[in-house]
Amino acid sequence: MIDLNLDRLLAAEVTPEDLLALAGTGPGALIIPDTDSSGYTLARAEHLDWNRRRVVVYGYRDLALDLALRHRDHAEAAADLTRTVRAGLRGWAARTRKASPLVWRVREDLRLNGLYLNARPQFSTTEDGGARIDDTLTWREDRRIGFTLCTVQRQPHSLMAALDLYCGGHYVTGWCERITRTSGAPRFAGLAGERARLHLDLRD
Repeated sequence: MIDLNLDRLLAAEVTPEDLLALAGTGPGALIIPDTDSSGYTLARAEHLDWNRRRVVVYGYRDLALDLALRHRDHAEAAADLTRTVRAGLRGWAARTRKASPLVWRVREDLRLNGLYLNARPQFSTTEDGGARIDDTLTWREDRRIGFTLCTVQRQPHSLMAALDLYCGGHYVTGWCERITRTSGAPRFAGLAGERARLHLDLRD
């Protein structure tokens, strides 16, 4: 269960030094609330237990896109991120609390297979009322490979999950599975790395 002191977090700032540390840590680095909820700290997705619900504020890929596409420096990006967090944190925390336990289980299964969350999850609602979450992930073996995970919850005891593989930003292949409380680890968790290696072998 998430237990955050939102008032203290909303008064905190993300600093340029935080973003420099994020950039220096590389893919799979995340900014999350620290343990006493008085500010933010840097964490590596590979070391986090995703069976435990946690709010993600920002990720390495978010920073790379901000700096490359919006032509901002770390100071500008930090100031903009602080404003974004203050506007969005309550909503992110609420959506994180409501997310299905199956979402967290899939993230943990992917982590155990070397796929690490690399950006802040994006929350939305489908036209038919399903709760949708989009994750961006990096692969521990080669940073040219990336993945997106889309989960949609329409029923309380099952989840539709789609995992897509990209190389250099170009779509390669994807898988879709229904996840239930009794279905075990998704098949694509084990297949993803194998398919990525095959793709790179054929390409190189």
